[in-house]
Amino acid sequence: MKITSRFLGLFHLNEKYYVLSARDVAILLEFFKAIDVRNEMAIDDVQFLAFMKSVTDLSERHIYKVFDTLDVDCSGLMDFDEFYLLVCILIAVKDKMEKEFIYKHSRTVFDLLDEDGSNNVSIEEFKTIGFLFNFNKTIVKDLFKEFDVSGDQHLDYQEFRMFAMACIDKQTEQESRNRQKEERKRARVKTMQNSFCSLF
Repeated sequence: MKITSRFLGLFHLNEKYYVLSARDVAILLEFFKAIDVRNEMAIDDVQFLAFMKSVTDLSERHIYKVFDTLDVDCSGLMDFDEFYLLVCILIAVKDKMEKEFIYKHSRTVFDLLDEDGSNNVSIEEFKTIGFLFNFNKTIVKDLFKEFDVSGDQHLDYQEFRMFAMACIDKQTEQESRNRQKEERKRARVKTMQNSFCSLF
């Protein structure tokens, strides 16, 4: 997922607790009130879709999945608390602080992923909303078995915490290798261009 909003670019999470400052919460609340056209202190799925399309590159299907996941009280509406959590996640992704956010708010993230309320997260549950934290599906699949200590195809809370950190570390390593490959490729092309130009 990519954050495309200049508006969200103005916000940053507190580096100790990974939450917004009181000033930023007040600004976000005013923004929320502005998109709450019915003055119900809640937005519906259509308003949510419009907001998410304006701040991310997520597909409509993914946006509705996020809405359903964050609508924890199943009201069909998203209140400010649910919206605030979403914005904090989006800011963590924008600032590439997913790991720190998940670590500080691991219970909240675990509860979001645990769709059936079983106090365990299956690989399918993880895959359905993992995109919100930019988890790579291949890495998730490969590491899931390794961290499923009990072998029951589910992760309990402790297994989940270790698994999430390992996924992020593995993904960061993969991205670093990809960047290094790209840099080597650009360097080779530049060398070839310079060699070609020196012939003339």
